[in-house]
Amino acid sequence: ERAGWEELEEVQRLNETAEARCVGLVVETRPDHLDSEEVIRLRRLGATKVQIGYQSLSDRVLELNNRGHDVAATRRAMRLLREAGLKIHAHWMPNLYGSSPREDVEDFERIFSDPDFRPDELKIYPCSLIESAELMSYFESGRWRPYSHDELVEVLIVCLQKTPEYCRVTRVIRDIPGDDIVVGNKMTNLRQVADEELRHRGLVCRDIRSREVRHRPVAQKELELRTIEYDTSVGREVFLQYATREDRIAAFLRLLLPDHPGSIDELEDSAIIREVHVYGLLVSIGERQGGGSQHLGLGRSLIQRATETARAGGFEDLAVISSVGTREYYRSLGFADGPLYQHLVLSGT
Repeated sequence: ERAGWEELEEVQRLNETAEARCVGLVVETRPDHLDSEEVIRLRRLGATKVQIGYQSLSDRVLELNNRGHDVAATRRAMRLLREAGLKIHAHWMPNLYGSSPREDVEDFERIFSDPDFRPDELKIYPCSLIESAELMSYFESGRWRPYSHDELVEVLIVCLQKTPEYCRVTRVIRDIPGDDIVVGNKMTNLRQVADEELRHRGLVCRDIRSREVRHRPVAQKELELRTIEYDTSVGREVFLQYATREDRIAAFLRLLLPDHPGSIDELEDSAIIREVHVYGLLVSIGERQGGGSQHLGLGRSLIQRATETARAGGFEDLAVISSVGTREYYRSLGFADGPLYQHLVLSGT
């Protein structure tokens, strides 16, 4: 049975004040499936993050692997997603047919050196062969081979070291049962192995996941506010973070300052808060307890700084891509509901 938009919106309204709320909705799609209408549909569904498969930034490798789209499609998709304020979780695959360890490292470097890409999160999925895949014939004929353990770890070490601190590498393997893998990585703790080798060499990975405070108690006096800015295809990204002197991150906010009108009329003249995340123990909405970083008011402080930054940038409005379950929170901060976003008027405030 299929529900219509009216039914969905009614359920969303109920969830806004429910005891258990949807505080984030993630969907996964392909670059060539996205256009402006699809992005608006995703927002109507309540989506706040999109997982999207880059797989490779080489047209040659994409074509050899019958991916069905080119790098230009990925560029267009990234522009549409970022314009809409959606969080972007990219997937990337080393060891694809036609690539090599050296080419993979170069490909990875493009992910963050090219302003058209620069995702917020990243999954690294080394290619593993299952028997039913078309790649099986390439393996049997000697046209493709899996990287050795040492080759793969070396690629990962370089990639992790080159990941900027505004990105979170969430995974380094795909969950495929080992019995189903003909050849390729079967190690389930591959990231741990790569991290240990990094430390052994005196190197560090500074992605978000490596720096999270997790559940460690954090005192306000330990934290300092840091700002990183970087260019994208649609404007300037401002990454605000509260971190300790030991570089442990307790909270962060992603703010987009667009440099041209996007495809969503509602966001005209708007800076966009794309994500607010505070690490620590969860409590009921509105409840405050001591000890964890979620209870230091870090989220509110980051939003206040984002407001000041947007106003200084000449924007008349600050939009936030809130989830259904966080709408009440943003209302309490003065944001008003719009068709797809919530808004704080900056002019005259």
